[in-house]
Amino acid sequence: MKYLKENKFIILTIVVLCGLMFYFIDQKQGFHEDEIFSYGSSNYKYDNVYRWFGYAEANQDILYNQVLKGNIINRINNLIRYKNNIDSFTKDETLSKEIPTWRYKDEALDYLAIQKEDIFNYFSVYQNQARDVHPPLFYYLVHFISTFFYNCFTKYIIFTLNLIFFVGTLLVIKKIMESLNHKELVIPTMILYGASMGCISSVMFQRMYMMVTFFSILYLYFIIKFIKDDFKIKDKFWFVLTIILGFLTQYYFCIYIVLIFIILSIYLITTKNYKKWFDFFKLHFVSAIIGLIIYPFAIEDIFFSYRGIGNSEVKTKTFIECLQYYGDQLIKLFGLQNIIYLIIICLIIAVIHNVNKKEIIKNKLNIFVIFLPIILFIIIISKIAPFLGENYTSRYMMLLFPIVSIAILYILTFLFKDKKTIFVIALSLSLLLTINGLYNNSPVYLYKDYEKVMALAKENSDKYFVYVFDNYFTHLSSLPEFNTYKASLILNKNIHDFSLVNNKELNESNEFILCIKNWLNKEEILGLVLEKSGYNNYEILLELNSDVESTYYKITKSN
Repeated sequence: MKYLKENKFIILTIVVLCGLMFYFIDQKQGFHEDEIFSYGSSNYKYDNVYRWFGYAEANQDILYNQVLKGNIINRINNLIRYKNNIDSFTKDETLSKEIPTWRYKDEALDYLAIQKEDIFNYFSVYQNQARDVHPPLFYYLVHFISTFFYNCFTKYIIFTLNLIFFVGTLLVIKKIMESLNHKELVIPTMILYGASMGCISSVMFQRMYMMVTFFSILYLYFIIKFIKDDFKIKDKFWFVLTIILGFLTQYYFCIYIVLIFIILSIYLITTKNYKKWFDFFKLHFVSAIIGLIIYPFAIEDIFFSYRGIGNSEVKTKTFIECLQYYGDQLIKLFGLQNIIYLIIICLIIAVIHNVNKKEIIKNKLNIFVIFLPIILFIIIISKIAPFLGENYTSRYMMLLFPIVSIAILYILTFLFKDKKTIFVIALSLSLLLTINGLYNNSPVYLYKDYEKVMALAKENSDKYFVYVFDNYFTHLSSLPEFNTYKASLILNKNIHDFSLVNNKELNESNEFILCIKNWLNKEEILGLVLEKSGYNNYEILLELNSDVESTYYKITKSN
C-alpha cells in the first residue's frame, strides 16, 4: 500500500497510457504481411510461410521423416542443411513445381491459430525460425499466448504481449530516471515516450520490436547502474539474462549493446581500469556463448544472410537518403514537426543563460552512453537495414524511442538546477509534443480500410476467391480473407500457363471474387483471368488506394 500511495501518479500515468493503446488497437483492422508471419511462424507446424501450392503434407513428410530425426544435435545439424539446401533432402515434385492449388479456410486458420496437436510444440517454432532470419524467443511467447486462444485468430494475442513489454519499458524508464537522480522526470518521460506516435506504432505493430525495445532499455539501465556503482555489475545474473534474451529476440539489439560496450571499453582501458574492463567483457562473452549455443543459426543470420551485416541487397535509396529518412521519421514519430524550430530556439536561449557545467562534468559518461549510441545506431541502420518504403523502416529504430525520450528530457538537467523548474518544463514539453503528435499524425500499421475488405469477404463467405499477387510473401497480409472465403486460389501475376477452364471448384457456381493488387497491371491480369477461367463478366466491388492497395471484382459467367 505504501508503494501504491507513493507512486499513485506514476501508476495513473501508466493506466492512462495503456488506455491509449487499447483505443488504437481497436482501430487496427488489417495487418502487414510480416505481422501475419508472426502468427504463422509461431503456430504452423508445416512451414513458416503459407504457400499457394499443395505444400503442407509434402513439407511435413520432409521435416518429420528426414530432418527432425535423432537427438537434438542431429536435428539442429539437419536443419542447417535443410535451410541451405532443401534439395539435399528431397526432389519432391509438389515442392519444385509450385503449382497453385485451392487452399480452404480451415487451412488458413491452421496457419494463423494454434491447433490442439500443436500446443507446446516448441521445436516446430524453433525450426520455423531456423529457416528464417530472426531468433525464436518472440515466436515462443506468441505460441504460448496463442494456447489461451485455442483455434482462434485475434489481433489481441500479440497486442497482449506488446502491452506487457510496453508497461515493462515504462517501469524501466522510472528506474533509469531514479538512478540518474532525477525522479522529477519520470512522469514527463513516460508521457513523452508512451503517447508518441513512435511508441504507439511499436505496440500496434505485431512483431518483436516492442519486446526488443524493453531489453534494450533494460540493458541501458544496467549500464547506468554499472557506472554509478564504480564499474561493477552487482546483478550479474540478471545482466547476463538480459543480454541473452535480447539477443534471442532481435539481432538489432546486438548493434545497440556493442556500441555501448565499445564506448565503455574505450573509457575503462584509457583510464587503466583493466580488471574492471575484463570483468565487463567476460559477462558479455559468456552471454554471447550461451546465446549461440541456444541458437547457433544466429551466426549465419547475422553475418551471411540477406538481412545480415554482409548483405549485398541492392537498396532503392542511398545512404544519405536513408539517413535523412530516419531523421525525418524521428521528428514525425515524436511530434516534433511544426514546432522543432521553436524548441531549438528555446534550447539555445536556455544554453546561453543556464548551462549547468557541474552536472555535465559529473555525468559525462552517462551522457556518452545515452546520446552517442542513438546517433551511431541510426548511422549503422541507414547503412545496413533494407529500405522498405514509407512508414515501414521506422521499425528498425523502435528500440531507440524510449532512449530518445530520456535523452530529450535529460538535456533539461544540464540547463536548469531547480528540480521543480525541470519538472514543469519537462511536463509542458512532453504534453506539447504529445498533443502536436496526436493532432498531426497517426500510428502506422493500423490498416483501417481493411474492415471494408473483411466486410466484403463475410458477405461472400460461401464463394471461391482468386487472389493475384507478385511474389512469395505479400499474400500473407490477406490470410484473414483466406480464412473467410470458402476456398482461395493464390496466383502469381505470371498466370499465362495456368488454366481455370473446367476447374472443379469454379464449375460449382457461376461467380467468384477476384482480388488484384493495385501496383500490378490490373487490366492485363483481369483479361487473363477471364480468358483462363472461361468467365466473361466482371464488376468492380471495391477499390482501395490506401495501405491495403487492392481492387476486388465479382467475376460472373453468362448462361
